[in-house]
Amino acid sequence: MNFRRPGSMTERLTRSLLVGLTLLWLAGVFGSAIVLKRLIDEKSDDELQESGMILMTLVSHIDDLLVTAAVLGGNPTPPQATSPHERMVYQIRDSSGRVLLRSDNAPTELLDVPLERGLVDFGDWRVFTIEDSVHKHFFQVADPLAERRDALVKSVLWLTMPLAALLAFAAFLVFRASRSLTHQVQRTANAVSRQDPQALGLLPLEGVVTEMRPAVEATNHLLARLANALEAERSFTYNSAHELRTPIAAALAQAQLLAARAEGTALHDAAGALVAALSRLARLAERLLALARADGAQPLADQWVDLAQVVRLTVDEFRRNPRLRGRSIVAQAAPVRVRGDLDAIGLALRNLVENALVHGAGGSFIRVTCAGTREMVSLAVIDDGPGVDPTEIPRLMKRFARGSGAAESGAGLGLSIVDTLARRMGAKLDLISPPEGHRTGFEARLVWRLSPR
Repeated sequence: MNFRRPGSMTERLTRSLLVGLTLLWLAGVFGSAIVLKRLIDEKSDDELQESGMILMTLVSHIDDLLVTAAVLGGNPTPPQATSPHERMVYQIRDSSGRVLLRSDNAPTELLDVPLERGLVDFGDWRVFTIEDSVHKHFFQVADPLAERRDALVKSVLWLTMPLAALLAFAAFLVFRASRSLTHQVQRTANAVSRQDPQALGLLPLEGVVTEMRPAVEATNHLLARLANALEAERSFTYNSAHELRTPIAAALAQAQLLAARAEGTALHDAAGALVAALSRLARLAERLLALARADGAQPLADQWVDLAQVVRLTVDEFRRNPRLRGRSIVAQAAPVRVRGDLDAIGLALRNLVENALVHGAGGSFIRVTCAGTREMVSLAVIDDGPGVDPTEIPRLMKRFARGSGAAESGAGLGLSIVDTLARRMGAKLDLISPPEGHRTGFEARLVWRLSPR
């Protein structure tokens, strides 16, 4: 199994193109070196043969050897040293191999060169042998192979240095081109990341290159189908809850009337249970309506919201709630503001307080707080009820999920609604049980992370 982390598309594309260009460059250098070697060898061989023919014409017969040696600056005896600027050497031998005349820089090893007409490599020399058929002499001219190798190396260097600069420039162009191509992918990814999950929109096609357009159009078709499916689900939830509210309210009113008339009779307990069940059903319908609004396709407003005012209004509203049952509800609101939707923040806070009322039974207080720093702003609801097992916290934000000790009247939707609203507002819902500094209880906290200015 391969666990290697995949690289970016830009890196892989740049690396592949550069490897290909480098291999092509090396192949071109190698091929050029072969061609240059052949050209240098041919040119040097031509010069060697021409020089040999010219020098041979100066030596017309054996009687003029001394004169020729004087003209060419040589003598019949080998030299003790070779001048660094002299390149070509020569020697004249008879048919038995005896040296008749040689240049003063001719090495002694050339005496072993066979007396055969033509070109031959002998040690570090390239030797051309030509026969004087009139005088039966052999004229041998030699050129050092090291100079040919030096010429080849210099030529290859002069050839590869500009090509290396071109390769570096090509690497830069390849990197820029690959970045430009992958920018389209990144642009599409950024557009997808900015999509509101509750209000899916189409990705922009403006500026998309031709190769990327089919992928973006296919993604738009998929988003359109998903948006239709989500809208159908929301509509069903909203319409069902809305249509159920009226008959549930009517049934609850009849049940309450029946319970009042059955007081003191055997039907009183059954009528009370019916009222409790219908009340729970009415709250469930209200929660479904709230969930439909939280999941709505309408974008949330982006305005400054005074959290302290929202806290005070919500606490005042719940102080008259009969389900407090002797518990106190207090507000501790610092003057802080966040960017968000006023109605969404109010709905989320009411659901958190409802959650504390239902599941914090047995406690003595409910505290609603808001505070802020330069890095974050928090809105929290804390109760001192029984709380929940910390291992159950991750599943509490799922729809219709309740803790093991949850009250029967809970629908398991309150925290899910708050979590949905928080994500749409760019906030985060944190659940803590027990709260810091308490032995029991539960804390639900909305946190906004502020970007540095």
